[in-house]
Amino acid sequence: MNRKYLVDTETHEYLCIALKKGMDWVPNNQTVLPGFMSTRTPETELDSVLISGEFNDNVFFEKWIRNGTNVLFQY
Repeated sequence: MNRKYLVDTETHEYLCIALKKGMDWVPNNQTVLPGFMSTRTPETELDSVLISGEFNDNVFFEKWIRNGTNVLFQY
């Protein structure tokens, strides 16, 4: 399953914000998103530590979990 994540590279927290079901994206964790974003620098600013991306489960865990991002914020 593909998911869209926001990852804070400084605190190593991440949030799954959407799930792909068929051809459509379904929002996920929308109640938590404002609180998550309010404590971080927006992606559009130069000193941002947030990155976003679309990953399938195996690729995300291989790239972020095994390589140092090991704090689960909300899945």
